[in-house]
Amino acid sequence: MPKQWVVGWGASPEDATESIGNPGGSDQTFRFIILPTIDGTEERIHFSNLLSKQPVTIGAARLAAAVGVGPSIDTTRDAALTFNGSTSVTLAVGQEVVSDPVKITYTYGEKLAVSAYVKGVFPPLTEHSAEVQNNFASAASGGDITTDASGAAYINNSIAWWFMLTGMDVYGSYQGTVAIFGSSSVDGHNSNYGNTNSYPTYNLPVAGQDNDRPSDWLARQLLAAGYRMGVLNAGAIGDPAGEDASTAAGVAIAGIDRMQRDVLQQAGIKTVVIYFGGIDLRSDCVSATNVEASLSNMVQQANTAGVRVILATLPPSEYCVSEAGYVPTSADPYLGDLNPGPENSGSTQRRTLNTWIRTIGPTLPGVISIADFDQVLADPAHPDFLIPSYVSGDNFHPNGNAYGIQSSAIPLSSILPQ
Repeated sequence: MPKQWVVGWGASPEDATESIGNPGGSDQTFRFIILPTIDGTEERIHFSNLLSKQPVTIGAARLAAAVGVGPSIDTTRDAALTFNGSTSVTLAVGQEVVSDPVKITYTYGEKLAVSAYVKGVFPPLTEHSAEVQNNFASAASGGDITTDASGAAYINNSIAWWFMLTGMDVYGSYQGTVAIFGSSSVDGHNSNYGNTNSYPTYNLPVAGQDNDRPSDWLARQLLAAGYRMGVLNAGAIGDPAGEDASTAAGVAIAGIDRMQRDVLQQAGIKTVVIYFGGIDLRSDCVSATNVEASLSNMVQQANTAGVRVILATLPPSEYCVSEAGYVPTSADPYLGDLNPGPENSGSTQRRTLNTWIRTIGPTLPGVISIADFDQVLADPAHPDFLIPSYVSGDNFHPNGNAYGIQSSAIPLSSILPQ
């Protein structure tokens, strides 16, 4: 098995809009916790200023093994990051930097901590929602505390984003990287929800359930099957397949427009699972043919780059939320379902899209298989809704256990050439 760089962990840039959680600041240190999808001994870290409006300076940064559930780190596995030999780097607007390699040995299942001191005055930062992972920050203007091993100086323990941090590559004897590409159901929204209730009773978050995102499940399944591959989670909340009002407003980047940067230009990419269309059908209420065109565009981009494609069908629920009278209510939680009907038009378009994916999808150059998420998640009695015990805290996202069932529909034997 050749040695190569692969993606051990990733988070696509989502936004940099000023908010209560991302107001900008000055001289502040952040400690971000990540869960790699493969073990490693040599790493490099990606930082991005893609979406911020001003240059940003990283005055110091470190990678270490995390300890426990807080901000503590293992000082025996802790290394300063440099950038072309310098401990500090200024990122121009739109720029990404990759650190020089460091050598930290960790096993699969261990979390790592990336500490970054943002020097001087900085704007709202390029961010990615951390979903189920808490991150940490110093006090405002708290200075450089990247070497704080105990984490005591990280007084803010509820940072819900990864700021500027977009990836970690690992070097070693690996078979490559497989990416999962899509919106919030790839990112793992509500993956911390349990499965003790059944719809229409929603499930609830489970404390400590932070390793059931789709990339976590696929990593476990690949390792159990004997593969040595990194898994890149290239999901982004609210992300449409094609351009829409949200992309025009600058609060989202369409899948067709971020395919190159977020997937095809990443380390060691061999295969991508493309799972898009939910936002387009649910929020934008477009036709299936609109999504088909976007998926065809992404497949063509991947095929041109020599990357294999697995196309995923779209599971429920993806009803058009603006179609009054055909949206579930507390009085009628299955309103708009095919059974008994009449059906919400978004759900009709979803079924039409899935027929296209199953029949036309395999004929597109570069597509080597289908991952039929709809087949494993849809309720046979109410096909426009998830199986009742698979629902999280809304109708649109599976819970943690159901994400694992979804992942089991990815044909592992198709990920690499036989």
